Amino acid sequence: MELLKEDKAILAHVVIDPDAWVAHAVTVVGEWAVTAKIEKYRSKYLARKDDLGYKTRAKVEAELSAVKR
Repeated sequence: MELLKEDKAILAHVVIDPDAWVAHAVTVVGEWAVTAKIEKYRSKYLARKDDLGYKTRAKVEAELSAVKR
């Protein structure tokens, strides 16, 4: 499944590795699951993406991991 740049950014807002998540979702559930997740989080992503200091889910998790060490 090929995603638009914005769709991938929306997934990066909520999952650590969008490519791995998409591959798993398509294999296990189907492409509809990817589309549904993108649509579910589109408005939340669009509301936050331009915020000063915006971070993807991977960046947030990496920082939390560094703090826990």
